[in-house]
Amino acid sequence: MNYFSHNPLNRDFEARTDAAQQARFWSHPQVRILLIHDSQSLFQQQGDVMQAVLLSREEAEALEPVARAKVFLGIADNVPYFALGFDKHPDVLAKYPETTYLFRDLKEVALQLPQEQSAILAYARAMVHWNLRHHYCTNCGALTLSKDAGHVRQCTNESCGLHHFPRTDTAVIMLISEGDACLLARQATWPKSRYATLAGFLEPCETLEQAVAREATEETGVQLAGITYHSSQPWPFPSSVMVGFMATAVSRSLSVNYNEMEDARWFTRDEIANGLHQGTFLLPPQVSISYRLIRDWYNALPGHQLEEVMQGLPEQHI
Repeated sequence: MNYFSHNPLNRDFEARTDAAQQARFWSHPQVRILLIHDSQSLFQQQGDVMQAVLLSREEAEALEPVARAKVFLGIADNVPYFALGFDKHPDVLAKYPETTYLFRDLKEVALQLPQEQSAILAYARAMVHWNLRHHYCTNCGALTLSKDAGHVRQCTNESCGLHHFPRTDTAVIMLISEGDACLLARQATWPKSRYATLAGFLEPCETLEQAVAREATEETGVQLAGITYHSSQPWPFPSSVMVGFMATAVSRSLSVNYNEMEDARWFTRDEIANGLHQGTFLLPPQVSISYRLIRDWYNALPGHQLEEVMQGLPEQHI
């Protein structure tokens, strides 16, 4: 399974609409509350290890009334989990000074966390982000109110009353290969020498496979001979699901769209390995499905293991 896919929570759909049950969950002696501030999660540094901060109800009680979002996430091992969301709220930062606590982007620290915990944090981030950015009805512009424990927002205009639900934007991401090489590309804003797989958002009335073929052609001019589903990954940065594919190209002919990317190239396994050791090639972050697609393609040839290539590499080469 990909990172952020290991959510252990029972989302308990029926409990979301039961106000009395929600009150009992919030008062549960073992309830755990996550804080999300400006889309960042709260952590505490313990030596070289980053740990997620899970607050008790007593610790979070003063913050609940001023939170801009409160979401019931679910239950694991009979323990309820909630998220409180804030947007540029100085009282939150004052209570958790950076000398002891750190609000950080989950992508930056996920590799240091248990995978189940990182999945809960990802879920909390996605739900808080949606709530904080949907305070107004997209139909009539009136204010919306949180309903169903943070999983629905309802328009306050009686003549409208529209119910809004969390949205997830679908994106396709694909490892394209031809013979002994794979096609990777980079954005100008990425760290120097970092390359990753092609990706793009699904358009209306388009199948996933059509999106894969279209993005490949639009970004690099490559025509595809075959497309196979690989796996998917929640990607709440801010609200996507990445649907991964393996694809084969008709040829290695390229016509790179430089308005979309800075560069696109074919890489053999040897070029990837040599580039990693020389520091002239960087893989995408290991929390991403892009890394897994590259790894699985690399390892598909007998005698090749990307994990072995990366062993002992300096941190700046990974």
